Amino acid sequence: MIALPRRAAFAGLASMALLAGRAIAQDRPVRIVFPFAAGGSGDALARLLAEHLHGSLGAAVIVENKAGAGGRIGAQAVRQAPPDGTMLLLAGSSQLTLQPHTTLDLGYDPFADFTPVSQIVTFDLALVVHRDVPARSVRDLSSWLKSNPDRAVYGSPGVGTLPFFAGLELGRALGVPLRHVAYRGTSAALPDLLAGRIPLYVAASGELAEHHRQGGVRILATFGAAPSPFLPDVPTLHDAGIDVEAQGWFGLYAPARTAAATVADLERRIGAVARTTEFRTKVEALGYRAACTTAAELARLQRAEFDRWATIVAASGFKPE
Repeated sequence: MIALPRRAAFAGLASMALLAGRAIAQDRPVRIVFPFAAGGSGDALARLLAEHLHGSLGAAVIVENKAGAGGRIGAQAVRQAPPDGTMLLLAGSSQLTLQPHTTLDLGYDPFADFTPVSQIVTFDLALVVHRDVPARSVRDLSSWLKSNPDRAVYGSPGVGTLPFFAGLELGRALGVPLRHVAYRGTSAALPDLLAGRIPLYVAASGELAEHHRQGGVRILATFGAAPSPFLPDVPTLHDAGIDVEAQGWFGLYAPARTAAATVADLERRIGAVARTTEFRTKVEALGYRAACTTAAELARLQRAEFDRWATIVAASGFKPE
């Protein structure tokens, strides 16, 4: 056996550690699982992230749409993947913070089965009314709903979703019991909303902003902690003195037991991507704000929102299905 000089041995160990800390080998593709159907702003975000990570990693980055069961099929696929950084989940916030409280057979543990990598973007929810609803503020809306209880109806992209519970919380805060109409996404709801068959709707602001600008509907408020930069003329519910807040986001997760060095490498690369003007500009065009947090920050956010939604769901009387 040939003895290596001490300096050479240390250099070899350092090189091995560096290779072990790489997110992937350059000849192995990375798959980003987007657990919803192709099309729409969330899918476009997944493909934008894949494009920029390809440039950083020097390896193919492929988006796989594994839709079904409210995102559970895609999440279950990543849960079962090898923890080597080659299969990642672009999860909506509801999947790991809200759905565990609304779904009996989730098929995964939101903490034990995934390793947080980075919160990629955030987005606001918006309260929108048909243009013929005679309300220019949330307080006006409250008065109108109390005078017209038969019109105290709101729609959302589905039962048990983030907009669904945001609407319930709004009704509670206003002292108006709002009846819910579920749609299979905002695109399915728009014909009814634009025709005035449903007076109120809650969904991601990016899905409604253009209709607001064109005058077909009116966004009365957003549910964020601060005004939306995309709707500077629209107040938050907090601005109206209403203590209701809900914000959506997408986060990138790896399977549980993914090496810390691999997670750190991905986190660093995503952070570098997020600092580019090109990425931020394209993200904003989709109605999102780039976040790209650290893994530790995403872990803290997930736990805080998980606990918060547990309280809200329990108080609503919602029965898990």
